[in-house]
Amino acid sequence: MAYRNLLKRKKRAVLTIIGIFIGISAVVALVSLGQGLQKTINDQFEKVGADKIMIMAKEVGFGGQNVQRPLTETEIDIIDNANGIKQVAGSLFIAGNVQFNDLQRTQYIVSLPQNKKEAELIEAFNIWEADDGRLLTHKDSQKAVVGYNSGYKKTFQENMRVGDKMIVNNEEFNVVGILKRIGDPTMDNGVILSEEDARRVLDEPKIYSYVVAQTIAGVNPEDVAERIEKILRRDRNLAKGKEDFKVQTSTELIASFNSILDIIQIVFVGIAAISLLVGGIGITNTMYTSVLERTNEIGVMKAIGAQNKDIMIVFLFESGILGFVGGVVGILFGVFVSKMVEIGANTTFGQGTIYATYPFYLIFGALFFSLIVGCLSGVLPAIRASKLKPIDALRYE
Repeated sequence: MAYRNLLKRKKRAVLTIIGIFIGISAVVALVSLGQGLQKTINDQFEKVGADKIMIMAKEVGFGGQNVQRPLTETEIDIIDNANGIKQVAGSLFIAGNVQFNDLQRTQYIVSLPQNKKEAELIEAFNIWEADDGRLLTHKDSQKAVVGYNSGYKKTFQENMRVGDKMIVNNEEFNVVGILKRIGDPTMDNGVILSEEDARRVLDEPKIYSYVVAQTIAGVNPEDVAERIEKILRRDRNLAKGKEDFKVQTSTELIASFNSILDIIQIVFVGIAAISLLVGGIGITNTMYTSVLERTNEIGVMKAIGAQNKDIMIVFLFESGILGFVGGVVGILFGVFVSKMVEIGANTTFGQGTIYATYPFYLIFGALFFSLIVGCLSGVLPAIRASKLKPIDALRYE
């Protein structure tokens, strides 16, 4: 009966469904993309490993420059001597002028240590992989590895190739490799040089932009991080809570990113919830109108024996169907939109930029929620319909 009643008013039913459909499609699209981004970031950090700790100055100026109190070689030695540390390596990460194809761009210059084990640690922490050519080695001089965008996105209006020459702060370097896409715009546009070359062209003889420490197997990285923080505070004569540096484990970095992404997803869901609220009001309005239009029909049903609960169930079924259909269409459209965003992002920025994921709780949760919104929106009209007196309903015009 509920299904037939909706078919009699197809246009009104479709317009009512649109409100639910928009809200559900927004929830599914935004949450699936957020979940996919979260998974991509977590997968990247898994490659880094849980035994890594990053230490850097708290306040970093534009381009990695003008840091009030950067890390020094002495502090690297202090960190290296901390209990539980296996290996320590430092790197520069400072903006410089890069010229190629008669064009000049400001790009980040990253230094690779000229000690083999330290170089391997920096490469592992940054997840560098060569897409073409090779990675820089600790023995290289006047050689460079460039980010993905320089090799494939025509940053200089022409793609760099292995064997090309580029100029960094007025010095010429041979390109020996192009990195696979990382997903970090600064590094995908960056340039890797040996530490000696980087210090010379950047005129930074003593400082480090960040330090990576690797812990001994079996040691809790959190405990080692606290130890490093305590040692650096003592060396810099700083009170607890007044640190001008940051010490973060890989686990803490993942947690930081995840908390930010969770907040973003909550905001997205909140925005989509407004659409659902509007959709719910639309269902309520439609059902109230339906009650008024069918007052006489309700009177006939009651006159031939229909009870209040029977009338109420019919109207609840109608509102539930509106919510359910809106949810199904919204889920399908949300999946379509998120897939289009995924394809567009991966085509524009490179494969692996983002993947939309659809956990079962998202699909079933969206469907259940749309059904609940529909039913709740129909409660008041259903109660009103069920309480109509048969005599009044039959003579209603």
